[in-house]
Amino acid sequence: MHVANTFACCKLCLPTHSSLILTTNVDLGDDKSSILKELSSLVATTTGKPESYVAISVTDKASMVFGGSDAPLALGCMYSLGAINKENNGKIQSGVTDVLEKYGVKEDRIYINFFDMERGEII
Repeated sequence: MHVANTFACCKLCLPTHSSLILTTNVDLGDDKSSILKELSSLVATTTGKPESYVAISVTDKASMVFGGSDAPLALGCMYSLGAINKENNGKIQSGVTDVLEKYGVKEDRIYINFFDMERGEII
């Protein structure tokens, strides 16, 4: 593989101006597309970023344990250029909870890490 191609592939893995990467052990079934769109809108609205600068990734049916239990859970990483603060983080946490509760994931089983990115860290 060419070095340029490797770099291009890595660019796809890096967060855009705002991105949410969420992994859960529940089966989201045929609702995954609507969940992605709902989370995209949530992140755009909460961060004040245009939705064209928001990326969402959701992986379901993952092998996971939290607190020694494999009961329904979700882990996430939220990256943003600015817009990471206590108020916004709470809104995103609450919105993710609203989306996943109907699949049996309780609020205390959702853990999201928030990362405020510097401009030089985003390609």
